Amino acid sequence: MRNRGCVSLGLAIACLGLLGCDLTKITANGTSGLFQRAAPAFEQHWDYELAGNAMPGNIVQMEGLLRIVPENKIIVMNAVRLYTAYAYGWVEDRVELHVLENDHPAAEEQLRRARYMYLRARDLAKHRIALDHDGFDEAYQAGLPQFREWLQRTFKKPEHAEGIFWAGYAWGSYINASKHDMVAVADLPFAKALIERSVELDPTYFNGAGTIFLAVVATEAPGADLDAAEPLWNRALELTERRNLLTLVNMARTYAVRRQDRELYVSLLREVLEAGDIAPNQRLTNMIAKRRAARYLRQVEERFPR
Repeated sequence: MRNRGCVSLGLAIACLGLLGCDLTKITANGTSGLFQRAAPAFEQHWDYELAGNAMPGNIVQMEGLLRIVPENKIIVMNAVRLYTAYAYGWVEDRVELHVLENDHPAAEEQLRRARYMYLRARDLAKHRIALDHDGFDEAYQAGLPQFREWLQRTFKKPEHAEGIFWAGYAWGSYINASKHDMVAVADLPFAKALIERSVELDPTYFNGAGTIFLAVVATEAPGADLDAAEPLWNRALELTERRNLLTLVNMARTYAVRRQDRELYVSLLREVLEAGDIAPNQRLTNMIAKRRAARYLRQVEERFPR
């Protein structure tokens, strides 16, 4: 037994000293599986404030782990999703509240924070793509047609939808928060191309969020053809079975407002507020939708002046 102990100790020393094993990396990589299994519990949480208060700590934790294992795909994607969710669900929520209070300096400060988070999420999503596929920056620099061709050539499987979705979604969210910056806005076709390819590969990914994104872009683009945008909204409602309540909220705040269709606007927002716990797997997302819907419904007279 003593000899066995010496052998085991000797192997451990050899691993740490001669083979260069890094127990910190081993631990960090092992932790990633736990995060992946625990993620659904967060998405199903029922308390908006509690979830929002927890997210900054989770983000900092992910950043710390990325210093140790920057190549861990699960941790990279956890960070992307946390940054994007917190920026949209909580930071941009504060932006809207400050605007309603006419506190525009405070609103701009929160918008600045959201832009940083979206940009960090986009860059991490690009890093995730680069772990498996080369050529993102080269294709981007070559121009939109070459970028689209690279997407078609490089991403061919449904499982590829994840990385390019988040790269496009975070990039598009950054652009939406940077409408004053024409350099940023000029990149919208690239973000859209990423989402389009993701939807081609798996239209159901992340509760149909890719189609919702495309519908919003089609509605809000300068000189938008609302008749052309309408089928995208119908497709988003069909894909989500009206269970992703952000579909209804975004349709109300963009399409119904652009159409100046007050009845549709009110109907969509009331549907959100009257919906029960219709999708437990996306409970937190739907709580964000309900919070926005209540706010937007109070703004009906402002958005539809008589």
